[in-house]
Amino acid sequence: MLDIRYVIEERDRVAHNAKVRGYDIDVDQIITLDAERRRLIVTIDELRAEGKVLSKQGRNAGQPADALRERARALREEEGSVGTQLQAVEVELQRLLSYLPNMLDPRVPLGGEDEFTLLREVGDTPVFDFTPKSHEEIGTRLGVLDFEHAVNTAGSRYYSLVNEGVMLRMALTRMFLDMVRGQGFTLVSPPYLAKERTLYIAGYLPFAEKDNFKIDGTDLSLIGTSEQSLLGMHADEILPDLPVMYLGDSMCFRTEAGSYGRDVKGMIRVHQFYKLEQVVYAHPDDAERLHLLCLENEERFMQELGVPYRVIICAAADLAAPGALKYDTEAWLPSQQRYREMTSNTNLTDYQTRRGNIRHKPPKGPRVYPYTISATGFTDRLIAVLLEIGQQADGSVQLPEKLVPYMGGTSHLTPVG
Repeated sequence: MLDIRYVIEERDRVAHNAKVRGYDIDVDQIITLDAERRRLIVTIDELRAEGKVLSKQGRNAGQPADALRERARALREEEGSVGTQLQAVEVELQRLLSYLPNMLDPRVPLGGEDEFTLLREVGDTPVFDFTPKSHEEIGTRLGVLDFEHAVNTAGSRYYSLVNEGVMLRMALTRMFLDMVRGQGFTLVSPPYLAKERTLYIAGYLPFAEKDNFKIDGTDLSLIGTSEQSLLGMHADEILPDLPVMYLGDSMCFRTEAGSYGRDVKGMIRVHQFYKLEQVVYAHPDDAERLHLLCLENEERFMQELGVPYRVIICAAADLAAPGALKYDTEAWLPSQQRYREMTSNTNLTDYQTRRGNIRHKPPKGPRVYPYTISATGFTDRLIAVLLEIGQQADGSVQLPEKLVPYMGGTSHLTPVG
């Protein structure tokens, strides 16, 4: 959430930022409501001050006169009425403020998802002397992916990992954890359910309400990422030390609203997947360094696995409302002959901590709202990439050399039957 003082002082910038990010918000209405809020607060203060004077006069007289008693009653009624008005204004002001997106970093290009800024391409894309197959076909033949029975169980956009498929997830998770050991991350497996306020703090509400699996009759939804849980756990807290660094270990659940007809097969766009998420609370002065540290971890993991990838700065329309700057790493998927998103790494500045009233009190100086960074470490999508880039003409899949020890020495996956 943006600071109301900033909205007032930078009215034109805030309005322009909302417009280029695709949000139709009347910033003048927000400023008018805040002025009304401040006027009502002054009115209440004046009524209370007059009430104290009347009370003192009554005590000095020994017993309140009828006129004093009547005026005191009128003041209480008026204060109650103004208080009701103030509450209504504050609720509406908070509602409108909650719809303002974060301010874009100057490095973010304007436009749609194809208007990204390419920072670098790393690794050579593989060349096959046969037509490469898709990961869903490869995984099915190897007996490590089961789409048919997952669909029978839960419907479309679900999959099951089987045997070495499960081992691959566990091996990649352990490999990433070993890689970042010593950087200060605390590994947390949080609840998979979150309250509405938790989703609001993360900025998924009100912007992405349709993306959440809501539990009927409750205040809970399935999480779309452990970022949400790792923010909710510190609501209304003062963090004594920064940075606070988490690795969230969780399943993630998304409705994929608006993706009808896109990636209906395979593991790329699904309703449930596993993810390791880097979530960092940083001092504003240290946020850039930690943002790049998370990106370095994502890139190093790709490099260790021999995955060709590129790094982009996402364009404004491809950046969720809470984000200020987002790097994506995209891995090469041979069956599609294109790069696909593997990790997403966003600096959200103090947008989330303001919504959650999460503060930091340094040893010297005033309290600050920490900046938050949310960066993917590993998701199941990477399994799809490894199956495709490692596929051989005989139908087997060669695993990356540095992953083999985590697979108990297994270097190849071979078709079943």
